[in-house]
Amino acid sequence: MTTRVKSVNLSPSPHRTGRACVWVEHEGRVLMVGLEWGGWTLPGGGIHPEETGAQAAAREAWEESGARVEVTGEALTLGGGVLCFPARLLSLEPSPEGRPVTWVNPRSLPWANDVQLRQVLAGMGETPPALALPERVSVALAEAERLGFDRSCSLEVGRLLRTLAASRPGGCLAELGTGTGVGAAWLLAGMDDTARLTTAELDPGRAKVARRVLGDDPRAEVLAGDWRKAIPHGPFDLLFSDCAPSKRETESLEVLVDALRPGGMLVLDNFSPPAHLPEGLHAGDPEREALWNYPGLICTEVAVSAGERIILAARRG
Repeated sequence: MTTRVKSVNLSPSPHRTGRACVWVEHEGRVLMVGLEWGGWTLPGGGIHPEETGAQAAAREAWEESGARVEVTGEALTLGGGVLCFPARLLSLEPSPEGRPVTWVNPRSLPWANDVQLRQVLAGMGETPPALALPERVSVALAEAERLGFDRSCSLEVGRLLRTLAASRPGGCLAELGTGTGVGAAWLLAGMDDTARLTTAELDPGRAKVARRVLGDDPRAEVLAGDWRKAIPHGPFDLLFSDCAPSKRETESLEVLVDALRPGGMLVLDNFSPPAHLPEGLHAGDPEREALWNYPGLICTEVAVSAGERIILAARRG
């Protein structure tokens, strides 16, 4: 059941120059505060024009959690440019905003996989081995950053791809839209030695980079060109459709389904949950409708994070 936190916002000013939070660790546990829509987060909020990031972090710690803290070091930059400052706890009183607080072990699951906590742990070089990125994924992500390419699959989708690939021993897999090779690297991390992967990338520069990232793995073949170049390499046991022309046009769905073996699975990412749908889709999402109503598919939708869902579609036997 979702927890609803009745709280007030003591700093509602819209004039903010950024966001800051605190990492308050005490006896191996980290302080977190309750979110109004459920779950937990590091104490933090907006930086006011007259404040430094450290001052804002300390103020927000008090307002949200009742913690008086002293910032003890430089900030780590988390996703979205949020500054996270290490801090020492001086005292703890009831939250002035009325929020619940808790102390969690950030190095133990599930907390180590929290989107904020895992970023801080990574910045401190303390990522638990079970959550470490495969080396090839790290290389592909670094190449994406170098090229300014921001459309690689998310970490959550990547882990799911690795698991799905492991469920297809000796399988024939495909990816439509290689980018710099992030998704392909996740798939390879789950594949066994007898499985094969074909991945296609339209952009010649990115295809060249992906070949460099993946090229020493004999299980992978990178095709430069339109996604349809990969289709003749099927039929596929697993097909990750990750480029707009193949998953955002209803007329291509028949091609994708025909490329699957009976029982084969089509994976499509980047679907927004209802709370994040743009107004234009409030009357319904044609892409979802096309997938769920296609007679040759059995579909389910899976939330991989608070802001992203994927659709898994299995071809009927």
